[in-house]
Amino acid sequence: VAMRLLLVQRRCADPFVTVSATLNEVILRRYAADRRASADHFPWLARVSPALCLSTELDGPGDNRIDIWRLKRGEESGAKLRLRSLRSGQVLHYEGEQGAERKVRVVLSNGNVVHFEGEQGAE
Repeated sequence: VAMRLLLVQRRCADPFVTVSATLNEVILRRYAADRRASADHFPWLARVSPALCLSTELDGPGDNRIDIWRLKRGEESGAKLRLRSLRSGQVLHYEGEQGAERKVRVVLSNGNVVHFEGEQGAE
């Protein structure tokens, strides 16, 4: 998925110009928002773009653990992109800079999708 997004960006820029094969924040955010995205691909993403990639962390107690995907700049953890409840399977998607992330979409375990608008805390 990420490689496809990178190739589309290259073609749209200019078919006669060679573009370096690095991932940017827009591509990584699109990848994290795609339902086919998997943390299994994070090592490949880190090899292609070590300065900007994705990281995952588990948080929460016992049955209420959550999987959090973040942008990662070098060794620094950045903005939250996606949060998945391991118990229910519900996935929350976020946009915005670190500390100002706002919920934009929730994918429920039954497949229904709820969209949100507004600033952080007022979605």
